[in-house]
Amino acid sequence: MRYTRTGVIAILIAAEIFIAGAIVASAGGLNSFSGLHDARTFDYTPNMTATVDAGQTPHVVIDDRDSTVTVVASSDGKIHVTDATHIHGWGWGSRPGQLKVEKTSDGVLIQRPSVAGRIVIFGFEFSGTQVEVPAGATLEIRDSSGARISDLTGTIDARSNDGSIRATNVRSDAVSLTTADGRIILTNVDAAKLNGQTSDGSIIADNLRVGTGALRTSDGSIKVALSNADLKVRAQTSDGSIRFNGVRQSDSPAEYTFGNGSGSLDVATQDGSIRVTANGAQE
Repeated sequence: MRYTRTGVIAILIAAEIFIAGAIVASAGGLNSFSGLHDARTFDYTPNMTATVDAGQTPHVVIDDRDSTVTVVASSDGKIHVTDATHIHGWGWGSRPGQLKVEKTSDGVLIQRPSVAGRIVIFGFEFSGTQVEVPAGATLEIRDSSGARISDLTGTIDARSNDGSIRATNVRSDAVSLTTADGRIILTNVDAAKLNGQTSDGSIIADNLRVGTGALRTSDGSIKVALSNADLKVRAQTSDGSIRFNGVRQSDSPAEYTFGNGSGSLDVATQDGSIRVTANGAQE
């Protein structure tokens, strides 16, 4: 039997709809396939913005489990919040919760209630929150689906339940980045105290300056390029090689002193290789 191109496409579309329905049902969104009639068109663009004047060093708290959170320095010293979520397509499930902005005694609270999941097919979905803050703000991201942080000088504590965390052009007394699933990427970061931890993903640091700290992953490689380093680095891997300035170490854990060794950095992975270089040295 021969099938026309149109027929094949129709069969594939039907199979995708069937599979999507099965996923929805098994995920608890529907009790049976009879719920498939609830499929509908999603067209969600909130266009929500808010501006808050909370001083030059506010405590900014963000709690948005379902979104990728982007935080950059503002040009006017105020806090600007934009709900960048948009969904266009067809599928099942709930619309995102509404983003809320509340001024607090020492800054601002930005939060979105978590809602039941959804499946969008034949379309596009992006869940995102964009925030501009004074450069010296204390930033606390309590929950997110990934974070992008740049050009800040205050204390940073960012957490992600599912998604990578990137910090770029940061100068801070303390930086803590934790994700349950995703990479950690540090570019031009200068931190007196640094903590980076992921349960599943690699760690990459370029032009890193640190006084004391730790970088740890349960599954992934670690690659660190230090700048003007005076550090004693201790590296450990359960499955992989360790190299300092391109020289392979025979044992794990291994230690190496860069400069005068006045600071300290621990790097560890359970599964992956470790590469640490300093002051422009090659791998």
